[in-house]
Amino acid sequence: MLNADRSYMRDDSAMEGWMFVNFISLLLYYKVYGLLVSKDALSKCSPKDVILHLSRVFNVKIGDNWVVSEVPKKTRLLIDKLGIENIT
Repeated sequence: MLNADRSYMRDDSAMEGWMFVNFISLLLYYKVYGLLVSKDALSKCSPKDVILHLSRVFNVKIGDNWVVSEVPKKTRLLIDKLGIENIT
């Protein structure tokens, strides 16, 4: 039994935070979904695939500057295919 109907939150503020994070996550998921639909790429990759690829890109602080880490080739190809201009 998964008990997926229970959130295990201890108080109201924790529950509200949990619901807020889930709401923002859902908004971002469907933004990616809409992008895939508009680029006619939904048959080739899912929103979960896009999120997984983009999770490999990091902002790294070097000295006082923030720079984007090296972007893997497959991720760069996906960014170009979807027309994403700014990943920072």
